[in-house]
Amino acid sequence: MNTKNNLEKLNGVIIGESDYKEFDKLLTILTKEKGKIKVYAFNVKRQNSKNIGKSRIFSFGTFELRLNGDKYHLENIILKNSFSEISNEYINTCFASYFVELIDYFSYENMESENIYLLLYYTFKALIKQKVPVKLIRRIFELKLLEYQGEYKESSNLASENKALIYTWDFVLNTLPKNLYTFILSDEVFGLFDNEVRLEMKERVNKKFKSLNEINNYYEA
Repeated sequence: MNTKNNLEKLNGVIIGESDYKEFDKLLTILTKEKGKIKVYAFNVKRQNSKNIGKSRIFSFGTFELRLNGDKYHLENIILKNSFSEISNEYINTCFASYFVELIDYFSYENMESENIYLLLYYTFKALIKQKVPVKLIRRIFELKLLEYQGEYKESSNLASENKALIYTWDFVLNTLPKNLYTFILSDEVFGLFDNEVRLEMKERVNKKFKSLNEINNYYEA
């Protein structure tokens, strides 16, 4: 974090946005330095705003903020990647929305978040590249996020003793985000992996996500 003349520069990603007033937004930003914060972006919806195209969900960048009392006000965004390509496909948008909803569920202020920030960044890149099936991306993301929360089980406690499943589980737990999305699985092994992560999520997450309903409806249609 850099601070000069009451200006803070935080690296982060927008994981939520809502209308505040006619031309304003309230942003939820996951920052590497301070965890999840709320930021008021005044006049950001005006056509002449320098941040109008940068203050959207999924955008990664450096956020220049001022603390006014106990509230952050947006001054500027130095955009790193908007991941606008995600919106080109409906199902990718749904999964990306689910990922940020899940991060919002787990994150809080003053939480060290660099690992989660990088996990989301490389997950979005994997969605765009489309070299790994999106359903596998989802389960890898979920397991890795659970690991970062300290809420996961080791491969020795899996119900199945399938060697490929155990290798996959350990690989996800022991691999940095930038190298996670480098494999695919056979239908049999993915079925085992999918079920094990699903059970972990059911046990550790007590919330229904709107985006997950959209995903389920998409595959049932």
